[in-house]
Amino acid sequence: MAPFSRFSLTCLAALLLATTAQAAPVMDTLPQAQHQQQLDQLRRQVRQAVSFEQARRAPPAGRASVSLQPMFSSQAGSWPFEPFVNNGLFRAIAGYQAHHPQAVVLRGGSITLAQLHDALRDPRVLRPYKDGYLLSYPLMIGADAGLLLEGAHLYLYSFSGTALINQGWLGLERSTLESVAGDKPGNTDRAWRPFVVAWAGSHTQVIGSTLRRLGYNANLSRGLSTALSTQQPAGTRPATLLIESSQFSELSSAVELQHSQATITGSRFEGSQQYAVDARDSQLHLHDNQVRGIDNNSGVRLRGQTRALVEGNLILGAAKAAIEISDQRGAVWLAGNRIGDSQGNGIQLRNLAPTPEAPLLIDDNLLASSQGSAVDVSEVAALALVGNRIGNTPEYAVSLRNATPLPGPLLLSGNRLGQVGKAVVRVEGLREVELGNNTFDGKALLQNLLAGDLLVLQGQVLEATLVQGRMVRLRQ
Repeated sequence: MAPFSRFSLTCLAALLLATTAQAAPVMDTLPQAQHQQQLDQLRRQVRQAVSFEQARRAPPAGRASVSLQPMFSSQAGSWPFEPFVNNGLFRAIAGYQAHHPQAVVLRGGSITLAQLHDALRDPRVLRPYKDGYLLSYPLMIGADAGLLLEGAHLYLYSFSGTALINQGWLGLERSTLESVAGDKPGNTDRAWRPFVVAWAGSHTQVIGSTLRRLGYNANLSRGLSTALSTQQPAGTRPATLLIESSQFSELSSAVELQHSQATITGSRFEGSQQYAVDARDSQLHLHDNQVRGIDNNSGVRLRGQTRALVEGNLILGAAKAAIEISDQRGAVWLAGNRIGDSQGNGIQLRNLAPTPEAPLLIDDNLLASSQGSAVDVSEVAALALVGNRIGNTPEYAVSLRNATPLPGPLLLSGNRLGQVGKAVVRVEGLREVELGNNTFDGKALLQNLLAGDLLVLQGQVLEATLVQGRMVRLRQ
């Protein structure tokens, strides 16, 4: 009787009586060997689809030149600054610089923070401050240049329009990057804070470092962002980002990815306002990180042409979902994550069309204590949930609703599902569902385990899967 968990024969009998007389899907069984072969193939396919290799890179050779250059918002060569015309950057600069806005520009080699200070010799731009240096001008790293912060502490002055704009190479190793406001009132109409943006073609690596109190809720200004400018050729290689063993605290969105390839491992994200990681049109590996506390939105969001492996992460306390995937195309593998205490759903999926070549696999995760459903799905054509532990939610363990029927399949295999306020699994608007080898933890005599299109076959499905140990396929 082990497969039944708390689900008793008394409960099964009651559910058989609850079966209605409405038109039923057609049910057949699948051999377990065939099912296991499909699972193995699915995992191989998704692993291959999301795989890429990324490594640390050395900074450009030679000593970079340093100059102060005028900033223009709409002239030839001004494209790195153009997106910030309307977000308060130039207004903040005007409150500090008494002349036409200028930026520090690095070209032709690499430079450390101490070397940069010696080259500038201008305390209005960069000066010693506390245990490091205070930067008060925007700094642009040219495509052939690099800035290395090694064992350093760089403060970015909030009321002077300070930002780091990377077209080349930026490296933080055992360093801290944070904003400082002082006691001067702001000169913008919003809560402006310094930020870091890395354009397509650049490389940024953050190793054993801390980023604190950066970014505000405006385009490409939310924290550490990557992007492809409309002024760059469409074939420009993606920005690359490597983050290892680092901490991000009190950023608007800690990492915002567009047209990039990013690997983020062993890092901690705390107190983000919008998202911890927000990826669009990118490749992402997100491994063994901790995300705690998202003020307004979800912990991790995936959109656009994005391929992602999100594995072994702890995601707690999101204002919305822990993981949100919407209007996205590309393989996604969510594996071995621990998700809890979301004010919305645990995992939220919207407007997705996975394919055999680019599947969506939710595999071996623990989801608990969300205020909505553990997995909430809408307008999704196919999905696989395998080996997850899902429960302790006032709504559904798994809820899938499509306004117009979509082909499927939905695969539910090897999951432990229960301790929910409503039915354990609800499915509406999917033409094919495969399920078996699951353990249900329901409330005997009081609760339907299946709802929606599955309710009409609930008794037969539970008899076949729980009592007879079969894998079943439902088609309609």
